Formats: sequence, structure tokens, C-alpha cells
Amino acid sequence: MTDKRSAPSDLLTDFAQIANGAASALGSLRAEVDVIKASRTDRAAAAGGSVTREDFDAALTRIEALAARIAVLEAELNTLKTGSVKPARPAKPKAAKSAKKT
Repeated sequence: MTDKRSAPSDLLTDFAQIANGAASALGSLRAEVDVIKASRTDRAAAAGGSVTREDFDAALTRIEALAARIAVLEAELNTLKTGSVKPARPAKPKAAKSAKKT
């Protein structure tokens, strides 16, 4: 008689394991669907001419660095225009000196 009582218990345990397995499979399926949706969204954005946030931030950083460099060069140019600092003389080519001696 103990066999009859243990059978329903084993059956419930089996059903519980099956339910846990199904829930795990559905969770994995949901994660996979999320990955597919994100991939399709990225492809659609790229096809529409959009850029990723990382690319945008990198371009913005580069633009800011170039703007700072332009500001420095403009300040140097203004200083040279006012004449307070003499510009450096360009070096004469060495080939020109040796050609005169010959």
C-alpha cells in the first residue's frame, strides 16, 4: 500500500519538474526574442541613417578637441597679426648653400 501513496507524490514531483523546465524554456525563448528585436531595431536605425550613441559621442569628442585646437591657433594668429611676437624665420635649405659654394 505504500506504493499507491508514493505514486501520486512522484507524479506531482514529475509535473513540478516539467513545469519548471517549461518555465525555463520560455524564459530562454523570451531572452532570445529580446535579442532578435534589439538586432532588428539596430539594423532599422542604421538603414535610416542613424548612428549609435557610441559613434556619436566619439564624433562629438573629436569635434570638441578640434574646436579647442582652432581656438588656440586663432589666438596665435591674432598675436602674430598684432606684431607683438615676430614669426619664426623659415630655415634655408642646405642644398642652396652647397650649390653656391660650387
